[in-house]
Amino acid sequence: MSKIAVVFWSGTGNTEAMAVEEGAKGKGAEVVEYGASAFSAGEVSKYDAIAFGCPAMGAEVLEEGEFQPMWDEVKGSLKGKKIAL
Repeated sequence: MSKIAVVFWSGTGNTEAMAVEEGAKGKGAEVVEYGASAFSAGEVSKYDAIAFGCPAMGAEVLEEGEFQPMWDEVKGSLKGKKIAL
């Protein structure tokens, strides 16, 4: 069974509502949701695949309070992982 992390930041709840995991669960995967501030580089090795979601802010940049710091921390540990954005 595949183990998938869905990592997202949502200011209004729209991105959270879109963090749909039913398709993966329907194929037998174990899916765990994380808010961006709860996910770290130490979590990466626990998953076969990771889906990241964040709305673009202002000039098409990532949310800077929670998502960008998390992304900066984990991006170096993603080599060889299946990733969805």
